[in-house]
Amino acid sequence: MRNLYREFIEERRDPNGDLTASIRFLLIILGILALLVALFTFVWGGVRVEGNSMMNTLYDGDYVFVNKLSSPQRGDIVVVHTDRANAEFVIKRVIALEGDAIYAEEGVLYRRNAGERDFTIVQEDYLPEPWQNAGANMPNSFGSREDPLVLEDGMFFYMGDNRNDSYDCRAYGAQPIEHVWGTVTDWSLAGKRFFTACFHFLTFGVSA
Repeated sequence: MRNLYREFIEERRDPNGDLTASIRFLLIILGILALLVALFTFVWGGVRVEGNSMMNTLYDGDYVFVNKLSSPQRGDIVVVHTDRANAEFVIKRVIALEGDAIYAEEGVLYRRNAGERDFTIVQEDYLPEPWQNAGANMPNSFGSREDPLVLEDGMFFYMGDNRNDSYDCRAYGAQPIEHVWGTVTDWSLAGKRFFTACFHFLTFGVSA
């Protein structure tokens, strides 16, 4: 027993003990920072919304994060690399994917998912107001049940939630799915007020 006590005392007196503990703590902190840097470089990316085409879901100045590795699904909000509308990136909502067929009548959107037989109304509770004609290139009607827009392989169709103030695929047609830079995460949508308050000063903006 006395030997064990003596060894314990000697360990406590080890002049390198505090240094070893400090180095171990520093390595843990550096490891956590490296993991966060990797996540926010290769998995998540932050963007600031510029414009009003995604109202009322997103407003000008809102800051959200996208998952760069996720596969976009119908109804997701995505950041898309584009040369349209004088913007390098736009943020819009996925309406249809490859193989889907869509048409719209008087602001009501119909979709037949790939592999299905019947059209159904797309429930769009996120629209801030009735969808009316926003100009010759952004009509509230296109296609028909007999002659719908059918998306080819590798293509998808997106529109802004604020249909009356959005420049999107209604004007320039379906776009390659490979142009999607990332999908907006649910957790950043839920916490957008917090993230906007923390990161509003960052300059990477996407046109809405």
